[in-house]
Amino acid sequence: MRYLVVTALALLSWSWAQQYVSPRQTRVLKRNPQIEAIIRNAQRGRIDLDEGRPSGTQPQRRITSTDFGEALGWLKPSQDADTVPTTPNTNTPNPPDPLRNLAGDTLLANNAGDDIPGVSSACNHSFFDAFYTEGAFYFYNSNTGATFFGNYLHGPYALDPQNPGDIVFYIGGGIAERYDISPPSSSPVYIKGIATLIFNNINVNVPGPCTPTTGEVSTPQWQDGAYTVAYQLLDTLQIFYEDFGLTGPYPKNLVAEVPKRLNEVRIARGANAGQCILQTIPGFRGFLERLDHAYFTTPIEITNDSSLYAAVRYELYMPIGGIDQINDTLFGLIGPGHQSGHPCRNPDVASPGRSMILTPFLDQSVPAFIAPDEWYPQYEFTGADLNLFIFPIIYVPPSFTDYTPTVRNGSIAFSAPYPNPAVDCLHLNVESPAATTLRLMLYTSEGRLVRSWNRTLQSGTNTVAVDLEVPAGAYLLQAQSPYGAATFWVNVVK
Repeated sequence: MRYLVVTALALLSWSWAQQYVSPRQTRVLKRNPQIEAIIRNAQRGRIDLDEGRPSGTQPQRRITSTDFGEALGWLKPSQDADTVPTTPNTNTPNPPDPLRNLAGDTLLANNAGDDIPGVSSACNHSFFDAFYTEGAFYFYNSNTGATFFGNYLHGPYALDPQNPGDIVFYIGGGIAERYDISPPSSSPVYIKGIATLIFNNINVNVPGPCTPTTGEVSTPQWQDGAYTVAYQLLDTLQIFYEDFGLTGPYPKNLVAEVPKRLNEVRIARGANAGQCILQTIPGFRGFLERLDHAYFTTPIEITNDSSLYAAVRYELYMPIGGIDQINDTLFGLIGPGHQSGHPCRNPDVASPGRSMILTPFLDQSVPAFIAPDEWYPQYEFTGADLNLFIFPIIYVPPSFTDYTPTVRNGSIAFSAPYPNPAVDCLHLNVESPAATTLRLMLYTSEGRLVRSWNRTLQSGTNTVAVDLEVPAGAYLLQAQSPYGAATFWVNVVK
């Protein structure tokens, strides 16, 4: 028996961020022998992310520097960044919706380097290159095939000797990766959402189904009539990690969340069936097509040094007969898949609280969850491995001299229109990835179109001006281009 455990308009509304680090608290995180009994049977499998490479060629097994990450300038030595390529899979839905379009967005990743003790500086800015060349690991129970870091239940294991077999564990009812962000002095950093990779059924039924069962679970966390995966941003508190005699961060309060029904989640498998996404371009950048993602209603603005967790949580459910109730059994990856002895295969023990997984306990005899929100360090599972495959979707505005902040949708960036209120003329700064046409439309608050303009954009930074020959009042200005769109409130005074 296998056990298991936006909106139509993007109004310019920005919330100022606090420093997302809480004072030290007295909590002590201790080792859990019940969980460790499960992970003694853990085994790793390797997934080659270099699918689509031309036949007969070999990937270059080297660590390089991702140019884009260095160009940002504000990254820590052990962080990397890359942009998601424009492909049929990232420009979804069809036609593309610029408010839900991953193409052109920037992902932030952790790796290893100067700010982690004992790790070579050669590992700086190497996350995306290393994933491409080295692949990634998934972890599973060698006895049952049940994967970790997903929605499997593992067990049963007896916490109470009088009731053997009553307790099962979700080893990965969620995953969380901590990101330390120090924004540049000239501009904030915005976290627009979360992207992650969700696989299914690799040890269960290969190639396995790609169309999940989405009925509501018996004790839902999100009452939406479906099995739900939630994308979250969490702030941190400081706790004492007893194993290491060190104080470090731990997930705390919810900063932002976007729940998604499972039938809306992009599932990463090679087969192009159901929700499984087919990679259409070769190499790791093509593999980014398979990321699932969610955007927060309002981007989170980071103005101070902050420590935050990017997290994904799977809805917990009561098993029937100790087995899973949904068609797709899901899990995430860890890596890069460096071999033993590689200088960049750094243990997260050097940085307590870097990568965390949820380990809720379910007592089947009740039934009830007796520890639904216990985060546990992933290094207890995998030892000398790197980070979970989950990223913040970030944006750093260009250095516009007039009127900030800036909103970005798709791969184009807009300043807020200025002056606002306006009398007879309005300006808009636009950073475009290529030469294109920009269409501007002015609507009344009732949705009636009153003016429209077409403007030619060059690649790079542009300043667009329009004449406002309209009565005084509140209007919606919509800017549309093939690379993205945005909408702003504009007040006209006479």
